[in-house]
Amino acid sequence: MQCDYCESKATVFFTQIIDGQTKKSSLCEQCATEQGVTDPEGFLIGHLQPIPQKTAEVVNQPENPVKVSAPPVCPGCGFAFDDLKKTGRLGCSECYQFFREDIKHNLGGMHKGISHKGRVPKGMLEAYEKQQQIEKLHEQMTLAIQDENYEKAAALRDELRQLEQAATPDKQESPAQEA
Repeated sequence: MQCDYCESKATVFFTQIIDGQTKKSSLCEQCATEQGVTDPEGFLIGHLQPIPQKTAEVVNQPENPVKVSAPPVCPGCGFAFDDLKKTGRLGCSECYQFFREDIKHNLGGMHKGISHKGRVPKGMLEAYEKQQQIEKLHEQMTLAIQDENYEKAAALRDELRQLEQAATPDKQESPAQEA
């Protein structure tokens, strides 16, 4: 395949979706570097700077668009939360942390909560429920500490220790310890 700019062999390929219109581009390494499409290691940057003129011509956008504050984008891949709404997918693993609050807010409205409520394999239900209970107690303990309710936090810590010990039985059990 040939570069869209200089007709050399294309080595960088990407797709841009602007206002619902898809534009596929092919660039050689030199043109990609000149356009700011690759980083020093040669990986595609998610928040591609618009390739001047050619992209604008394709989607019929004015050369000097009115500046509008852009929505926040993931620092890892440049993915915007609006992209999630359109595609139903996130761009990279960093998106989960970056958009955490937005995801929680939207999942709460779509589902009965933000935790998994689906099926669990046979024989794993008890362990799964214990793990859920441990996570819930951790959250409660963190909130108690934030509220400076140290007595409640200590009680929750003790309960957590008991649950965690029950979940992971001692490997070295001896008759002397059972007294």
